[in-house]
Amino acid sequence: MIKLLPKRRITSVLGLSLDAGRLDGVVVRRTNGSVIVLKAFSAALTLDPLTNEPELLGQEIRNILDKAGIRERRCAVCVPLSWALTHQTKVPDLPEADLQDLLSLEAERGFPYGPESLLISKTIAKVPGGEQYVTQIAVQRDHVVRLERALKAARLKPVTMSLGLSALQPPELPEGVLALLPLETSVALQVSYGGGVIALRSLEGAVEAEAGLKQIHGDAVAREIRITLGQMPAELR
Repeated sequence: MIKLLPKRRITSVLGLSLDAGRLDGVVVRRTNGSVIVLKAFSAALTLDPLTNEPELLGQEIRNILDKAGIRERRCAVCVPLSWALTHQTKVPDLPEADLQDLLSLEAERGFPYGPESLLISKTIAKVPGGEQYVTQIAVQRDHVVRLERALKAARLKPVTMSLGLSALQPPELPEGVLALLPLETSVALQVSYGGGVIALRSLEGAVEAEAGLKQIHGDAVAREIRITLGQMPAELR
């Protein structure tokens, strides 16, 4: 999660999700301890957040929001899972400073970009026997900067950015969980265990449009699940 503004009590927020040329959104409000949905929408995006000018993308987002009658400015944004890079390391029990030094070296070795060009988050999973696995999840800094510029051009104030599946399925749960989230052209997969993320993948080609309807290929998803589990250490599998 990328926190952008100081924590404060927010009673309403616009949730936005970008994925494969679509923008989905919902406005929710907290009322008497519960959350109610005020408005929801889904629209196609003609501009690419990574290749088109952010100001033009921001104007397109603003036009979509105006058409939907949405005036809420504070937003929580789910960035595409395809932006995420992951690298997993088995680590001994180390003081925090030593652990961070080790992870910095692992990030330099495991990611295709320098650490200075990445925003990196980490989760730690503890498995039976006391062993620890750290998964580092990185997003290119330029991707986030461009998206922030687009949101500013759309007259929005982002309060947080995160991956959609990790927001829906927090990794802090103590028991092992395999979660799937159908997206526009793919299926997101997350495996959590021992308080951390073990696997985070986008299953490309698992969703296809046939006769104007989206169809999930169950056999392809099952095959990718087996591959994902097979790549895990035995004590996690």
